[in-house]
Amino acid sequence: MTAGRATHPALLGLCLVEFSSWGVLYYTLPVLGVTITNATGWPVLVVPTVYTLGLLLAAALAPLAGRWVDHLGPKRVMAAGSLLGAAGVALSTVGPSLLMFAAGWCCVGVAQAATLYPPAFSAANQWFGAGGWPLTVITLAGGVSSTALAPVIAGLGDELGWRRALLVLAAGYAVVSTSAAVGLLRPRWRRPERRGREHRTYVAAIGRSPAFRSSRQALAVAALGLYAVTLTLIPLLTERGLGYREAAMVFGLVGTGQVLGRLAFHPLSRFGDPRSRLLVQVAASATVIAILGVVRGPLHALAIAAVLAGAVRGAHTLAAASAVSDRWGSEAYATILGRFHAPIAAAMALGPAAGSALAHLTGSYGTAALVFSVLTLLAVVLVRKA
Repeated sequence: MTAGRATHPALLGLCLVEFSSWGVLYYTLPVLGVTITNATGWPVLVVPTVYTLGLLLAAALAPLAGRWVDHLGPKRVMAAGSLLGAAGVALSTVGPSLLMFAAGWCCVGVAQAATLYPPAFSAANQWFGAGGWPLTVITLAGGVSSTALAPVIAGLGDELGWRRALLVLAAGYAVVSTSAAVGLLRPRWRRPERRGREHRTYVAAIGRSPAFRSSRQALAVAALGLYAVTLTLIPLLTERGLGYREAAMVFGLVGTGQVLGRLAFHPLSRFGDPRSRLLVQVAASATVIAILGVVRGPLHALAIAAVLAGAVRGAHTLAAASAVSDRWGSEAYATILGRFHAPIAAAMALGPAAGSALAHLTGSYGTAALVFSVLTLLAVVLVRKA
């Protein structure tokens, strides 16, 4: 099943799962983190640390989730992940125990591996064909979740307190995401043609290939730089003399840029070969990071730089997905994408902490951005092996 009216409900289902999963499983702690810290009296670094641990757990489990999708289908994996994610959010509210809070968000990390982009990309790859607009639509659904749900999450926290807010979010997420997975992800799932030892040998051979390793490493380095700099953009801008409100406004434009980058990715992906497209992505990443490191004003120049950085970051998500289908097709796509995506996801998770740490060591967020730009530029060398 690759096209036609029968696939429309499945695409809607994938969008609903991504919208709700990114909104609840990914963005809730960044939105409610300060509220939770103030209410519990925990040290300031506790909530960010728990959040990062969950993201790293999701990255570590990405290969396993890919194998599950290939052999069980996205419907079962994403439905189970949705239920586990809802249970994890609810578990984190039990009592005053920090241990229970951390355990709950570790469950959420496991659920993220089963619900966020890679499983959805795998489903879209088989049902709608490699690349194309469905991937863009899915990423747009995930991308707008923060804009749509962050105010709702913040409002619930103010009105109900963080524990009740999380319980409401858990219940709503369980209903929306699980129902979408079970009710709409219904097209027939075709398991990999290779089974058992043959399947493992095929996947292992691809994983050992220079193209696989070099492409993955280059995109991981680019992800580290992009997320380290864009997610520490507010302190970088206030360091340049902007007020908090102005800095926050410019930071918000990164999201606008992400949408533009994802819309532009599909038509631009028709040009060149996989290696040249990867080269452009990594070089563009290094360039926009450097721009953020050197531009000091005026305000409209900083705004343009933020939009450009967001556009490259938005395209990066699709570049990682298409890098697999462009090189190795659709056979065992979920398993291969899971392996490919794991270090990239880990780099994304560590980005904010790495950005803050390097800024502390160098004495400046601007200097840190230039260091990340140089590191990303060096990753271009890896592309020559891809």
